[in-house]
Amino acid sequence: MCGIAGSLGFNGDRQTPRPVLDAMGRALAHRGPDECGLWTKGPVGLTVRRLRIIDLVTGQQPLTSQDGRLHLVANGEIYNANALRDDLRARGHVFATRTDIEVILHAYAEAGPDCLDRLEGMFAFALWDERRRCLFLARDRFGEKRLYYARLPQGFLFASEPKALLVHPQISRELDWAALARYLTYGYVPWPYAIFRAVRKLPPAHWMEIGVDGTGTLRRYWAPPRPPAVAAARPSAEEAADEILARLRTSVRRRTVCDVPWGTFLSGGIDSSLITALAAEVSPAPVKTFAIGFDEPTYDERTHAATVARVLGTDHHELVLTSANVQELLPAVVHIFDEPFADASGFPAVLLSRLAHEHITVALSGEGGDELFCGYPTQMAHAAAELYRRLPVRLCKGIAAAIEHLPTSHAYLSWDFALRRFLRDAARPAAERHLRWIGHFTPDMLPSVLASEVWHQVGPGDPYAEAYEWLETWGPRNVSDMATGLDLMFYLAEDNLVQADRASMSTALEVRAPFLDRALAEYALSLPAALRYSLWRTKPLLRRAARTLLPSTIVRRPKHGFGVPVGAWLREELRGLASDLLASDRLQRQGIFDPTCVSLLLHRHLDGIANHAKELWTLLMFQLWAAAYLGT
Repeated sequence: MCGIAGSLGFNGDRQTPRPVLDAMGRALAHRGPDECGLWTKGPVGLTVRRLRIIDLVTGQQPLTSQDGRLHLVANGEIYNANALRDDLRARGHVFATRTDIEVILHAYAEAGPDCLDRLEGMFAFALWDERRRCLFLARDRFGEKRLYYARLPQGFLFASEPKALLVHPQISRELDWAALARYLTYGYVPWPYAIFRAVRKLPPAHWMEIGVDGTGTLRRYWAPPRPPAVAAARPSAEEAADEILARLRTSVRRRTVCDVPWGTFLSGGIDSSLITALAAEVSPAPVKTFAIGFDEPTYDERTHAATVARVLGTDHHELVLTSANVQELLPAVVHIFDEPFADASGFPAVLLSRLAHEHITVALSGEGGDELFCGYPTQMAHAAAELYRRLPVRLCKGIAAAIEHLPTSHAYLSWDFALRRFLRDAARPAAERHLRWIGHFTPDMLPSVLASEVWHQVGPGDPYAEAYEWLETWGPRNVSDMATGLDLMFYLAEDNLVQADRASMSTALEVRAPFLDRALAEYALSLPAALRYSLWRTKPLLRRAARTLLPSTIVRRPKHGFGVPVGAWLREELRGLASDLLASDRLQRQGIFDPTCVSLLLHRHLDGIANHAKELWTLLMFQLWAAAYLGT
């Protein structure tokens, strides 16, 4: 695992000066503390910080092909590297290292961009092709590894994280107002946007080619297979569960290949528990497992994690996140994520990564299980919404009015909060209501929360436009598949995987996600929604697959989610910080948010009149980010 960065000069201009390239590399040192590498020639410069996982002796980057034509820096792991290496050797290729990353170099030499179809793993890489005089960049299918870039008048820059781009003297920190609107609605900045106007993200499953004349090509090389309306030969639930377990077993085996200590994150939920059970099958020693809990019992899952650890005989470690930890972590988390990021589970993720790093260098996690196997309650909520839409309008209004009179819970995502949000959006078109349910501020709230001058800059564009466009291209056949598609390509790619990458790599820990194996994911998506989805229980197929490996209490346990007690923190330990950062005079000077609207949200929440935890946390995290990155 690594941090990579580089530059390309256009039209005869030379590459970024070596001191600037070196500074870009140093900004990524946390991702790769073991080695550093820097190579320049003519218009191109490449730099890398490496975390040694496979081949601890050789494998230094940048890698250069035997004929000197290709130069590569890469971040990630190629899980089918051994098979690819054998095939490429049979075609006459000579390898200089044992590192899995070298297969990218030879696969590209053999097939050009088409090599991406053969790579199985998580990756973001940049490759300079001396003969063709172009820079080739690519990102893995689900977006586990990230790649940011910036086009300048005289050149092109790229890096694993924005902080490496920001050290370049020509990169402005001017805000992108469209990106800000999307941050407020999603709780993160979705591809292709970045919070800085000068920066963009390479989307998942895309490659980009930039020539020395400044011309470029951006192309998608893979999309999730569209689930069928009816399978030609539909397997039974038992057959599908058996196949899923077999493919997941293969995926776990692939992801435990490394030359350093490894373990698993274990929350006690079905995803991480199943991965841990399969990891225990291939480990000669007790698997090292890591869990994090909260001092508030409602959010604490340590008991369930401990149950799984005891049954599987793991070497279990746990830690408790307190509100004091959160206050200490605030500056670090803002720096780790680079862009404003409103998913509060980033805090326990950082603390969990630090705990794991004391014992291991590679951790297996459960990312992707919910998205592939209908694990979110929104799947069931859509079915209820379709029924609700058929009720008489008068009855719907009566139900909504009755719900508004319920007492307000102080929890971050409480049942009354969820019920109010469900009723508010249930009658909307399916894709819109899904995005509103999983989002933060709704689009119709933006004109109120943003200062009028900023709203004028944002303009009339729909912040959901990219999601709608992707859905139209993908073509889901039903509401369940629509939710799966949006969860995979937006919530997973831009929230969960960002969190996993940033939190882990901030402490030089590599996280691998067995559920995101291509063979497993494509098989899961080839199954009709009727098999992956249930009206009464999340992840029915995965639960069936786990029956022989895990205790029934874990298999049958309802989804808990990685909840964080943000609502209580805002009313208690973080009350002073929130009041200061969201104070009207501060907002007035800053000129981004409307002081009256924000003040109303804050006081209604602090006084217990309403639950605005999600919106306030989104604003608070932006303000912390703005103080660190913009000085406002």
